Amino acid sequence: MGSARFCLLALLVGISVCAAQTPEPQEMTAARRALAAKEFVQAKAMFAAYAREHPDDMEAEMGVGDAELALREYIAAEATYRRITAARPELWRAHKNLVIVEAALGRWEEFERERAVLRLARERGAPGITARESDVIDSFDVTTRAGVREHWIVREYYEPVGRSLTRYNFELFGADGRVKAYVSLESGEAAARALAGGDVVVGVDAPVVAVKDWVLNFYTGAAHGTVARYPAGEPKYETVRGDVVRWVRR
Repeated sequence: MGSARFCLLALLVGISVCAAQTPEPQEMTAARRALAAKEFVQAKAMFAAYAREHPDDMEAEMGVGDAELALREYIAAEATYRRITAARPELWRAHKNLVIVEAALGRWEEFERERAVLRLARERGAPGITARESDVIDSFDVTTRAGVREHWIVREYYEPVGRSLTRYNFELFGADGRVKAYVSLESGEAAARALAGGDVVVGVDAPVVAVKDWVLNFYTGAAHGTVARYPAGEPKYETVRGDVVRWVRR
């Protein structure tokens, strides 16, 4: 890899890994290649071996955690990421992956605590993190009434984005890697304007809008509609997730 920047979005397991090394040791490059090739057991062993010889190398520890996350070894991944955040509290990738781990474990208090860490970092303008980025925060499998097992990836936007002012996107991927359907927590008013072809100004310089009319809408290639409405204000993620899971099962 040399000085090139390595980025991996493992959609099927819901992890996002990016690392830059200039230059990078050959052992780390080989481990990253194994991770990218989804050879997760091998990648974990390679990262762990390098970490034992270089205990202060947090990128090696991140590699171990990322492989554990990909293998769905959530308890082990949690322990690895906790060691990392204890040593480097502002390594935001570790906090982001902890969010995914806590969602997988159903530990919603810890899930919200890690999200709060990231939110406060964005609000204070901490280096290495911005309010304009999005995070993968969850992934889960659901079996529909027809007996089809579906894998969903969830992305959060710290600031609502797009024509519909979206907070969360629950995305269903097909075997070809394309999105087959998605469910969005968004502004009902903005979504209605977008579907009607209204003139909605969106861009990096657009003002942050406070959304009050949160709705959960679904979109497929054949139809769209509303799953749930939240008149009391923005719902907790756990509530929205539950509504999506029940809708998919139906």
